[in-house]
Amino acid sequence: MYWQIGKVIFEEEQQGKDRADYGKYLIKSISETFQPQFGSGFSIRQLERYRQFYRTFPITSALRTQFSWTINLKTTFNG
Repeated sequence: MYWQIGKVIFEEEQQGKDRADYGKYLIKSISETFQPQFGSGFSIRQLERYRQFYRTFPITSALRTQFSWTINLKTTFNG
């Protein structure tokens, strides 16, 4: 779900640009709309994190591979 939110912000609202054309008010506007209804998971900071999460892992298969590797690494070293 968080990856999807980040994708919507980055691809649809920002049209793939680093920033929305109308400045940083996009995330603030989304937060003001959804936070009262859905809680702190839609704070400005959380929305920025969701966007960054998507930008770091834009391909979902890469995301699954990265998490699988991390889980395997933890299992190996924590025995």
